[in-house]
Amino acid sequence: MYDLVGRFIEKAIPIKGAELTIIKGINNRVSSPKSPYVILQVVDENQISTTETRYTDKHKILWARSEVTIEMRFVGAKNIAALQMAKAFTIRFNDAWASEQFEKYSDIFFPLYSDDVKIERVSINAEDQYEDTCSVAVYFEYHPEFGICEESAKEVVMSVLNAD
Repeated sequence: MYDLVGRFIEKAIPIKGAELTIIKGINNRVSSPKSPYVILQVVDENQISTTETRYTDKHKILWARSEVTIEMRFVGAKNIAALQMAKAFTIRFNDAWASEQFEKYSDIFFPLYSDDVKIERVSINAEDQYEDTCSVAVYFEYHPEFGICEESAKEVVMSVLNAD
């Protein structure tokens, strides 16, 4: 999921004169990179459909639709503000263009919508310096698949009745 969202961010947020770093998940005791950067963190996943089943010649495949929430934190720099990055992302994410982009990346992960951008009034980093930050929650539909080996099955037997 993080890789797919990262690929989209690289297209959605053009920055001149700096490289945007994308951090996949929050780790303890790891220093922040040089600004600008975006932190992605999955904060929720809820199943939104019952499990469905399909079969291949060797496996039983189970899958269900889920809604995944990713919290994104944008940290700006001198050449681009956090709000500018967040707005560039949300405008493109809430457009049909996002669906077109994600369709190129995956057939199990789909953009839905985002909340409004929240400006963090005071954000202090590890060096006791104020940071330019904002955040936004984004929502995706996800279709994870889980396989079960069907090696014990030797044949499929079906009864067929003739219709009168």
